[in-house]
Amino acid sequence: MSGVIRLVLLLIEVMVMGATSHDHREQKQQQNNHDVSGVSVWSGDSGWGLQVHRYCQLNHHRCNEGMEVTRDGWVDAGEGRGIIPPAQGITITVLNQRTAQLIFSRVFPLRLYWAHWADLDWHMKHIAPGRIVIMAVSVSGIYGLRHASIRLAALGSLFARHLPPTAHWTWVFIMGGRTISETAHINTHIHLPHHVHVLLPLSSIPHPPKSHSRWQYCENHGAMGGLCDEVSPDPLPPPIPSPVVKQDQLTPVPVIVTAGKRHQYLYHTLITLMTTPGAIHHNILVILGDAPASTTFLLHLLNVNYTTLPVYGHQNNKLFRYYRAVFNHVAVTFPNAPAAIFLDEDVEVSPDFFSYFSQTLWLLNYDPSIYCINAHSATGFRGLAHDPSTVLRARVQVSWGYAISLNFIRELIAIWPEDINHKDTVLYDAWVYLHASQGRECVFPEVSRTRHYGIGVNTDAWSTEQWFLTQPLVTHSHVHLSNITDLTLKPWQHKFLSTLQHATFLTTNPCLPTFVPSVNTTTYFIFCYALNRKPEGNLNYQNFYFAAKCLNAWGVSEQGLHEGVLTIRTSLLTTVYLVGTPYSPYGYLCPKHILPWSYDELSDDDEQHVVDRIRQHEIEGIIQNNMQVAKLQFGQTA
Repeated sequence: MSGVIRLVLLLIEVMVMGATSHDHREQKQQQNNHDVSGVSVWSGDSGWGLQVHRYCQLNHHRCNEGMEVTRDGWVDAGEGRGIIPPAQGITITVLNQRTAQLIFSRVFPLRLYWAHWADLDWHMKHIAPGRIVIMAVSVSGIYGLRHASIRLAALGSLFARHLPPTAHWTWVFIMGGRTISETAHINTHIHLPHHVHVLLPLSSIPHPPKSHSRWQYCENHGAMGGLCDEVSPDPLPPPIPSPVVKQDQLTPVPVIVTAGKRHQYLYHTLITLMTTPGAIHHNILVILGDAPASTTFLLHLLNVNYTTLPVYGHQNNKLFRYYRAVFNHVAVTFPNAPAAIFLDEDVEVSPDFFSYFSQTLWLLNYDPSIYCINAHSATGFRGLAHDPSTVLRARVQVSWGYAISLNFIRELIAIWPEDINHKDTVLYDAWVYLHASQGRECVFPEVSRTRHYGIGVNTDAWSTEQWFLTQPLVTHSHVHLSNITDLTLKPWQHKFLSTLQHATFLTTNPCLPTFVPSVNTTTYFIFCYALNRKPEGNLNYQNFYFAAKCLNAWGVSEQGLHEGVLTIRTSLLTTVYLVGTPYSPYGYLCPKHILPWSYDELSDDDEQHVVDRIRQHEIEGIIQNNMQVAKLQFGQTA
């Protein structure tokens, strides 16, 4: 860090601490008027700590109402299990503005560069105005702060956009109001913890009516968005949207939301779902696994039907059993339903979600070669999704927001094992794809109708950011789907073959910037790559991986391919078909004089083009530090 920036930070710290001292004097003068709370917070290499000590006025004498302590540092795990390291990242702690009660606390692992900044940003967005918010770095957390620093700056932080990666930082403020204290330790050579002690005047604004169960709930829970916003609260229960879409296909179809402990996510998902045109509130059923009373209380507030299933086990084995129980419950509860729609608690739906399903659900029971309808796009990533009216079909697993028939659910239950062995230790959706789909395909839109916004501790953060956080979402309702009747197998194969037969072949390195020609009319291209079997019999997807990655498309697995062909919309007018030969039934279309592309046969120059292009897609356009983010957003030098 330059000396100028360091000096600026130190000056800001002095200014903020000076303002804090003035605040302390004001607070002491205000102690005769209302209650106050003492807060101590520290940030350091060994973790973070928080102490909340509430005081009150009683016959003009201060009275002590007890101390609440939350601390995360190196601790003894007990029973010979050794020492547990502290959670590393940035912690958000939310206090009730009237009682100083701790109502939300979480450490976001921003020692990791990818994706978790978006989760912190999401939670900050959903903290109600007036709440007391305390933030602190635990061990290391600035490295992955990135674009979340923009929101923190907009909320009043003076430091967030300027902190070096190793800084320790604390910030105490009122959401939507003033900063009470903000300090930073930027000397990387001194490893002592950074302590702050402040007094918080508690709010004297009258409570909302405590007779309303909503406000009883909000007394004890933070980061709940408009549910607990006392200024502009969400309507409760959520209003029933006007139908807008034809509901004859939707009326007999239950909408199942699988959920657990993350009630902050669940509230957002349910509100979005229930206010989407075409939603039928009594069709929505939340099926809970592990769920605290806070989750069930929330569902009572929303007047949403729910049931709880007892599930046992650990980690993925437990999830595997849970989803088996979910499918079994749906089969027993809705035996006559033609299909069921499934959604996880951290998946946001598009305004076109129900309109999309109203036009596609009939395919499940009409075409036996289709086993699922996905609302999430398998191929429509950033720069590759252009036409909301287009729907595709390919080999792909059930995804975020999908429909399957009750007949298929019964198939699943019949072959679903009670436990998974080491060969089947995969997530349930991958297991369904590998063991139950039996070669059948799924239908999915070119532009997604859902977005998976939740980010857990075990999330593959790099893939989440690279592919899913920036995936386009249809933002309007009632999109007319243009090619639904062509999605049944024979019409699809006929049209697919006809398109390939009239396409233009591409033969150069797919990682060259000029690989796909510029066109001013609808044009289709074919690119043939070598797709052979390995000695043990499995297909070798190496060439597919590199060809797809050159075009910034999904190449990590074979999902999204229709009979060995991946469809890539590089623009609204341009479609490229990657055809794997000789494996694909369409491989015969590749002329003998055109050698299928093979990564192993590239020249050194062509191989370098591949490396450079993939690096450009994956790294160069994404990596930003806090000061670069500030410059991009505000046109300033940090």
